[in-house]
Amino acid sequence: MASRGSYKLIDVFAGMGCASLGFRRAGFEIAAAVEIDPARCDVYESNLRVRPIRGDVLGVGGAQILRAAKARKNGRFCMVGCPPCQSFSKLSDTTRVDAGSDPRSAYAGRFAEIAEETRPAAIVFENVAWMANGPGKRFFRSYLRKIGALGYETVFRVVNAADYSVPQNRNRVIAISMKKRLMTGQARSSLEKFLGGKKLKRRTVRDAIGDLSPLGAGRADAGDRLHFSRSHGPKVLSMIRAVPKDGGSRSEMPREMWLECHKKISHGADSVYGRMRWDAPAPTMTCRCTTPACGRFIHPTQDRGISVREAMRIQTIPDSFKIGIESRRAAEEMIGDAVPVLLAERIGRKLLQVLP
Repeated sequence: MASRGSYKLIDVFAGMGCASLGFRRAGFEIAAAVEIDPARCDVYESNLRVRPIRGDVLGVGGAQILRAAKARKNGRFCMVGCPPCQSFSKLSDTTRVDAGSDPRSAYAGRFAEIAEETRPAAIVFENVAWMANGPGKRFFRSYLRKIGALGYETVFRVVNAADYSVPQNRNRVIAISMKKRLMTGQARSSLEKFLGGKKLKRRTVRDAIGDLSPLGAGRADAGDRLHFSRSHGPKVLSMIRAVPKDGGSRSEMPREMWLECHKKISHGADSVYGRMRWDAPAPTMTCRCTTPACGRFIHPTQDRGISVREAMRIQTIPDSFKIGIESRRAAEEMIGDAVPVLLAERIGRKLLQVLP
């Protein structure tokens, strides 16, 4: 049961539960979650002790969610969600995804419909920056119109998670909506300051992973089953060794070592086969965050891609959080899709400060 004055949380598009964990740390009671992927449901349940509704959000009704949450419409609960963002990511340019025709575009609208069916006190929408200023702009504007028509007022900004002490440059649009009667002038001012005001001290790659034991490529830490790195073939390993330590880039290796596909690129993909820098935030963790061919995901000084544990640390996922490693690819995708736990916690704390 929620304590007097507290709020429940409903997590839509819950993934493996990082947003929920952050909100729980802030003081929310996790009441219900919705997630389509069975493996992520299992991870969520094992860590948060709440079984998500397993299903496609397009087919899950608000009444079903309220029953699972043991909540009533217009009750003391908040809702958080990050609709599938691949259609609106900058990566869509290179994969030729048409955001308008991609069926995932419907999820932002469905999120607003669930808000109508449940009427939470506040709603938090998190997504890639291009949802606000790129391919997803019209869907985001449609979402805001629908929420506004329901009687919610919204404050939103594109923020960098690094400004909230997450050791990662991760630009995301955060939209916080509250019922008009709750969005007082003081609440709005506080939210605007939170999203656009003074930034917190930045944490670095060294802060996040500097204490972990060194690894060779394809090796694992005997004491930590998630601190293991992928194997690299001889050619890739020689390329990695040629990248200067502590922030070096692919372009700095001898040109004769470049892959043919990289020689044809006049711009873009500059971070591929790049090293992280010890004393700066990491790059955005993606669904291929332990794969050097997919970004600046090489360890600052060790000749390997970062480990699953290191990626989790950069996403501020605690070491106590358990995920399976039966599939490295599945682990990468879960980590890359997650909302950084610390960012979610800070959002949750701010919400509880302004809600009555």
